[in-house]
Amino acid sequence: MGSTKDVMKLFAERDLRQHFSAFDGWTVTPMAGSLAGTYCYRASRGRWSGIEEAFIAVSLNRLPADEVVSAFDQVLNGSSNKTKKFLLAPQAADTSGIPPHIRVILMSAFAYSGKDLIWLTKKKNAQQVIREKAGQAAVA
Repeated sequence: MGSTKDVMKLFAERDLRQHFSAFDGWTVTPMAGSLAGTYCYRASRGRWSGIEEAFIAVSLNRLPADEVVSAFDQVLNGSSNKTKKFLLAPQAADTSGIPPHIRVILMSAFAYSGKDLIWLTKKKNAQQVIREKAGQAAVA
């Protein structure tokens, strides 16, 4: 009795459920035809003014590549300009190359420490990554 889903995908979906809560009316669905190594999701909810929707790309790379931005372009054909765009990435990932119209959400379960992607199983690991990132910012 196992799961056919990737463990990383399960943690990404957990973070998405926390950010786009069903309590607030959000419905999050995976999108077919995602690029290799990138998961794409659509979140939507009904509002009095119409349907609010957001597209989310999940990248587990240290430096999210241009294919993440191109994934939005492929998915958003015919969508309105009001559609929100999000990138879900591990903590301490280099998101400086992401355009400003794409909002970055940091994962709570994964972070980069140097070149290694680590699983933040305990809060002490999360605090260590935060301190390392703050130390790098102070040095730069």
